[in-house]
Amino acid sequence: MGVIKKLSSAFIKLYNVKIKDVVVDHHKYLGKRNNSLKIYESSPKNMIFSPFNITTDHIDRLILINFEEDPIYYAIELQIFCIAGEKLPMVIMYRKDDLIDIYYTNEAIIEYRKKLIENLLTNVSFNQLEEIDFRFQTDDMGLDAYLFLKDKLEKNIEFKIKENTPGRELTAMLTPIGAASKKPQYFPIVYLNKFGMVIKKDTEIFINIHGVLRKPVEMPFRMNGMYIYLARYSLEPIISNWNNAYSGCLNSILIDPANIDVKNENLSYKILNNGGYYEIKKISGKDEFGHTISFEFSPAIPNLITLKSNVNIKGKFSCCIDDRKGIFAGEFYINRVGDIISFSIQPIKGWQPFPGKIWLKTYKWNADIDILEKNNIRIQSNWYRI
Repeated sequence: MGVIKKLSSAFIKLYNVKIKDVVVDHHKYLGKRNNSLKIYESSPKNMIFSPFNITTDHIDRLILINFEEDPIYYAIELQIFCIAGEKLPMVIMYRKDDLIDIYYTNEAIIEYRKKLIENLLTNVSFNQLEEIDFRFQTDDMGLDAYLFLKDKLEKNIEFKIKENTPGRELTAMLTPIGAASKKPQYFPIVYLNKFGMVIKKDTEIFINIHGVLRKPVEMPFRMNGMYIYLARYSLEPIISNWNNAYSGCLNSILIDPANIDVKNENLSYKILNNGGYYEIKKISGKDEFGHTISFEFSPAIPNLITLKSNVNIKGKFSCCIDDRKGIFAGEFYINRVGDIISFSIQPIKGWQPFPGKIWLKTYKWNADIDILEKNNIRIQSNWYRI
């Protein structure tokens, strides 16, 4: 048994994880599926009803560090926000008792995000401080970061990281969200652009919790050829919530035959004209810095209110962020019985660094769409964890 453990340990140390910014062959996965006109019953309409929504947030940059042997905490996350030209910090302390302590200096950070944080996390405390000392920058040698604050116990929290790797290269990845709520209000998309794991070799690092130095967690394998700490940072996080839970009316979106692509609220729609029936081929949302989050469907989402009863449709979707196609992908299912349409979406393909069930497979979106009258369409939608 000892020999097996040694061989296993040796294998892990030789194992080299390569970060994937794109997982799915977008065009091959989607294929060229089209809806048959036989799925439709009533005459074409010059409108669509969309069950989709996308909201975005922006963090200027973030870093998350795991450490060992502290009786209270196991990780620190520093997020930087740029508001009215000023860089403002928010610090998240992850605790072993499953509580999460959040520290900030300016209420402008919390006003918008408090509800989002409470939807994603549980057992959160919010603590406003007069001062948080921080530095978070990069150069040709890598990361240069520092943090100091006093927590709600009036004790010091401090870390410093200085990478010394000439020609430091960064990549991108979709973050595994494993600790999300068991009753999520949306599907969380956290795409870490300009992403790096802190390199172990030649890096200066210390973590001081309540006056005691704590050891940063070291990963037992290489990533992109280098040994690393369980400390990761992104200089350009792209954050979106897909399909926030909603109960209420769906408003019609009128389509101009001369220019069928349309923008409604904060979403842009690429529309397909299928024999006079308008279908949703692609939806796109933009954040305030111009980053685009898109979902492309194959076949296109049919014109819901003109579907026949007892029709079943199965399709695929692929997520794109800016010019990267195939960040993650999955399937959708549509069924109409009488005046009730059941619509579900499940992500099934994505990347994560370790074996096991891919985190995004645990999310599924269900919607019941009730066609009461021609222009009175109601929807009840939510995500749940499998």
